[in-house]
Amino acid sequence: MALGLTQKNGSNITGFSAPVVYDRGLQQSAKPRVLKAQFGDGYEMRVRDGINNTPRTWTLAFGNRTKADIDDLYTFMNGLAEVDTAKLTVPDTNSSGNEDAVVVILEGYSKTLAYDDYYSLSCTAREVFEA
Repeated sequence: MALGLTQKNGSNITGFSAPVVYDRGLQQSAKPRVLKAQFGDGYEMRVRDGINNTPRTWTLAFGNRTKADIDDLYTFMNGLAEVDTAKLTVPDTNSSGNEDAVVVILEGYSKTLAYDDYYSLSCTAREVFEA
């Protein structure tokens, strides 16, 4: 597997001959889902919300790419419309050095004209759990 972004089935995004590799500086964050009950005396109960209760999010950047590449990526993200999923391959965080393929929804994407015929695109990829 190669690091990058592909279609849900693992095939390359239309217009690209390989997975689309994001820029260095990939940011990963997690926010556990917790159900809480607070009582008047200051007592608080907490429990994990569901089985997969710690979804991860990544901030992806694709900087200084040709207009054609950014247009292809933007079209791909528009086609998903924050409903359909994609596959994101990221480095595994343990010492094995393997890669982790994660099913994600792409949210909040935007493109920017950098200079001449070069554009940049950024988005948030949120991990989802499906059957």
